Amino acid sequence: MTRHKVANAQDQPRAGNGLLVTDFARSFIRFRIDLNQIQPKTISQPPPFTLNNARFPLECRCRVTRGEGADARSVDYVLGASCKAEQVHVRENIWHDPAADMCIVASSDEFLVIKSWDRNNRGVMLSPPTLGEQPERQVGKCADAFTDLRIDVRESSGQHMATTEEIVAAVLANRPLVSQSEFSTPDGARVRLEYPVKVINASEREMFFQVDTGPVLVPDASAFDAAHAISALRLAFIAHNTLGCTELLLNVPTPIGPGISVNHYSKVLKVAAQNRIVAVD
Repeated sequence: MTRHKVANAQDQPRAGNGLLVTDFARSFIRFRIDLNQIQPKTISQPPPFTLNNARFPLECRCRVTRGEGADARSVDYVLGASCKAEQVHVRENIWHDPAADMCIVASSDEFLVIKSWDRNNRGVMLSPPTLGEQPERQVGKCADAFTDLRIDVRESSGQHMATTEEIVAAVLANRPLVSQSEFSTPDGARVRLEYPVKVINASEREMFFQVDTGPVLVPDASAFDAAHAISALRLAFIAHNTLGCTELLLNVPTPIGPGISVNHYSKVLKVAAQNRIVAVD
């Protein structure tokens, strides 16, 4: 059975004089593979175990809303932290050859596994090979691939930094920061992101700040496969500053030679976003 548990930190409930935001250090996506109940569909080597629980801290929460009024429909997605393709529970030779970067995106019922090798179309087969070649972007229903999948979100209170001066002071005081960005995509989707601010620039002399952080999730119509809504999501980094500029740098197949491409952050998307920064208590 696939379970799903999410607290609605993106709805911004009040906590005293502040806001509740996602505590990303204590929020996780966890999936369970029990070979006695289900055969995995996302691995490339036979597992030397019968049961495994994989836990990933959250990097981003993303709510995508389509439609207007009573017809509006929202779906919540989360992005788990990146890891490397590994063989679990072995004495040696842990890393896969060829090596791959891997992360998972999930909603209440769909998953997206993103894997990147030294080049795209690497020809790595799924296990068993009868499942075919492992794609860079594998989508499906959670219940078909995992015995259980949970999204556990913890919240912390925080203070909205309403001025540049407050943000700069919070940076120089080493306060943990969470940012929220809302914008519309070219195909009309309304997106609300919440993510930890890992990297930020600030100056108390010129009095500016600029967020440069990620990865986050961004819908990209060119990635949509029509069968799974989650397929439209891409990884991106986000930058925004005091001058009103908000830009996303999307991870897309990027040509590096004739017939050869790699997954790289190379596609710029400029959006008119409403950005907030919250200093976490």
